[in-house]
Amino acid sequence: MSIVLSVENLCKTFNSHKDEFKAVDNVSFNIHDGEIISLLGPNGAGKTTIVSMVGGYLLPTSGKIIINGEDRYQNKFKTKVGVVLGGELGFYGRATALDNLMFFADLAKVPRRERRSEALRVLDLVELKNVANKKVQFFSKGMKQRLHIARALLGNPPLLLLDEPTSGLDVEISVEIHKIIKQLANSGVAILLTSHTMTEIESLSDEVLLIGAGKIFSHGTVKDIISESDVHHIDRPATLEESYLAIASKLRRP
Repeated sequence: MSIVLSVENLCKTFNSHKDEFKAVDNVSFNIHDGEIISLLGPNGAGKTTIVSMVGGYLLPTSGKIIINGEDRYQNKFKTKVGVVLGGELGFYGRATALDNLMFFADLAKVPRRERRSEALRVLDLVELKNVANKKVQFFSKGMKQRLHIARALLGNPPLLLLDEPTSGLDVEISVEIHKIIKQLANSGVAILLTSHTMTEIESLSDEVLLIGAGKIFSHGTVKDIISESDVHHIDRPATLEESYLAIASKLRRP
């Protein structure tokens, strides 16, 4: 396995007239191809700030973000990164799914001759090819979420950032999204995931990074995180949610 994303001593400080706020404090981690790494922590822990810096939406104060061997901020965003923020917005409702993705393929600098085939390819990956000619305004919330993933996959990015990919979706649709995420990882895509859904993190993650006050509090497999929390039951193993709740107070900012 090769390293797709290397985050090295990443820091982000926000300054106001009165004080300084360190949102991310010396964070380092790697993601290999085909690996799913999850960021887990309370609101304000720094998860979204990390994702925003890796995605190219926010400049770090210091540190490095290396994607496929290229420095994210010295190569003018040359390396493609797929970002899935989700939600109801982001597409032209009166246009078809295919037309939407051909438009975004243009923005992703997919060669003109390849845009239609590339749009159909990513629609097929998220199981929407059969509704390629349907207007997006008639899509369900789950279909729109899959369309967001398809958009992020245009141009074959080596790294996919998923921020709360199943937020607001029912259980059945969430299971479908999980299946797609696993398939993408199995195909070699490196994935950085943020989620507040413990079962989602349990079922998808190869490794979990516990984030608190902008720092990595702990990291390891789900089993590692559970064992470190020291939560025990006589009749059954502890869940990730129980383990997280046991240590959550330590992750919050003072």
